[in-house]
Amino acid sequence: MTGIVYDHGAFIGHKCLWDENYSENPLRYTSIVDRCNSLGLIERCVRIETRPATREELLCVHTAKHIDRLKETENYSEQDLEQLSSEYDSIYLHQSTYRQSLMAAGSSIELVKSVVEGKVQNGMAIVRPPGHHAMQSEYCGYCFFNNVAVAAQYVLDKTPIQKILIVDWDVHHGQGTQQKFYNDHRVMYFSIHRYERGQFWPNLRESDSDHTGAGNGRGYNINVPLNRIGMANEDYMAVVHYLLMPVAYEFAPELVIVSSGYDSAIGDPKGQMSVTPVCYAHMMENLKALAGGKVVAILEGGYYYKSLAESAALTLRALLGDACPVLKLTRSPCKSVMETIGDAVYAHRAHWKCFDQSPFTDRGRSSVDLRYTYKEVKPDLFATRNMYPPIDTALFDRVLTNLIEETRLCAPSTRLAVCVSVENQNRTSANRTYSCLTKQVADCYVIENANLASNEELDAIKETDDRLETLENYRGVIGGLFKTLDTMYQCDVRSAIFVPIHTDTSLPISISAIGAKWVGKKYNTKRIMIVEWNDNQFRRTRNDSNAPLHVTVHKSSSANSISISKHDVKIGWPKEIINETELTALVHYVILPIAYEYNPELVIMAVNFGSNESDINITPVMYSHLVNWFSVLADGRLVLLEYVGGQLNSNSRMECLMKCAKALDGKPLDKLCTDRPLGRKAVEIIKFLLNNGKENWKCIMHN
Repeated sequence: MTGIVYDHGAFIGHKCLWDENYSENPLRYTSIVDRCNSLGLIERCVRIETRPATREELLCVHTAKHIDRLKETENYSEQDLEQLSSEYDSIYLHQSTYRQSLMAAGSSIELVKSVVEGKVQNGMAIVRPPGHHAMQSEYCGYCFFNNVAVAAQYVLDKTPIQKILIVDWDVHHGQGTQQKFYNDHRVMYFSIHRYERGQFWPNLRESDSDHTGAGNGRGYNINVPLNRIGMANEDYMAVVHYLLMPVAYEFAPELVIVSSGYDSAIGDPKGQMSVTPVCYAHMMENLKALAGGKVVAILEGGYYYKSLAESAALTLRALLGDACPVLKLTRSPCKSVMETIGDAVYAHRAHWKCFDQSPFTDRGRSSVDLRYTYKEVKPDLFATRNMYPPIDTALFDRVLTNLIEETRLCAPSTRLAVCVSVENQNRTSANRTYSCLTKQVADCYVIENANLASNEELDAIKETDDRLETLENYRGVIGGLFKTLDTMYQCDVRSAIFVPIHTDTSLPISISAIGAKWVGKKYNTKRIMIVEWNDNQFRRTRNDSNAPLHVTVHKSSSANSISISKHDVKIGWPKEIINETELTALVHYVILPIAYEYNPELVIMAVNFGSNESDINITPVMYSHLVNWFSVLADGRLVLLEYVGGQLNSNSRMECLMKCAKALDGKPLDKLCTDRPLGRKAVEIIKFLLNNGKENWKCIMHN
């Protein structure tokens, strides 16, 4: 379940009395709520009651003078409100500001508390004023009480949770949150923000990547300062793949709080970035894999209503577990963002194992590239009006309208279908497999009584194997595969698991190739991605103009077992074990960026859960995260095919199946511990793939 905080009575009154064009205004709140309602999202959530923060709760973050001075403004005249506002940077005050700020902070606590106590799985707080610029004793940047910091401190003080990840993707650096937790190793603050060498507000030297924390908090403050405008999805997802997720997995938080500002969204006049609403859904989906799914988004900035509303709505949609809309990354990350990533990696290489051998920084360098060019001149009084002239949004209105119309929001009525294709003598194994899967996913669609593949069906896919008689020997397996795929395409089902149980220890046919050929011919699916773990059974057919993208990771020590081309990524792993750090790096540094660029319409993941000596040891938890990582693609359309090897009824195999089913059903994932360093061989493999893939893949041309 997803919790939601919203309250028209609590979050609309605060507004600027002397400047109707002030960018932080009630329309920010109402635009989000209206869009979420139009998509039917709020009615699917559990409403969390709003309440004011107590004085005790606020004093954990702010001084008594800070609180009392704001309370005094409840009875101020308009003239006195404007006069006091002029003492602070980018602030206006209203008679309702104190009460509304209390409600924003207190309601944020209530939502986080509900998630921590398990009343809801995750949630979103649509509150204002925002909070991340509010410091211990200073109002700043439309912020009065630091909602995220107050909520995080409450959790640390009042609950058993002692590891919190705060991700701040607002386009402005949240200096208030950074200052609060700068010395605290219990909180990792990760901020991606526009900086431009200090030329962009809040113009602080402390917003650069070399400010990594102090004392016990050293290494727990990660700044990703963006030094040019126009950053787009490719640049933000590079930060997610190369920085955020590797270090987040290593930190292993118990709770994730997102300072969810949307002023980096396309069309926002402050951010001047080009992030599309869909990208926020993908970033949120990544974060849901952490902390057992305990994730809370708390609204910060965002000042172009159309992109603000759409971005927030798609974030909420991701929290609700709906499939991420397709996000195609069409260019390489820009040079500037790769320089920033390199600086952040270098600054933190001594603190985090995932960065120690990262391919995204030169190990021979001696410092972070620091060029702070802002010359601060603090005025005696700050401007309070005529700061935000009206902006003609007609162009971006058309752009956003087109983006919204082109974005397909898929919401299949059934998340998961299961088919076990079985020969009579293995009925007991099939029943146990069904029992395990349906126990894990109570409302899954069970596919039974699949027909044998007909002659016409075999003829349609015979190019996958030159030996037609081989296909004929496996009509039952092929028929079950076809029914599984047909169910996904015809019966409003998002994903599927297909398990062929047969007398052979392994199938001599490539069911992934057969499945790809079937949906290509029958449903005109043109871009299919096949990912094989612990198997390399896919055989490319001759003269196939719609060739799938084939990725295989299998055990091999051969020097020729690693290659990368436009249609194939072959990774021969030279060891029996791939640890969590290596798996995370391999997927996020290489495979996922390629997958996003390829933009598949269907993902076929073929796995071998058997315990053969020729296999890489991949744990059940690792398999579940693999499934989760790839289910963000293709509108969530993923079919898991098991190449049965080893013992059919082994506990390990059953656990792998159940963990994968749990992932496909959107259940919280078990913790993936990436606390070991990247091995030397893993680094060599990743660097080889990055260096040799540049010719065919734009996403890795940056290397």
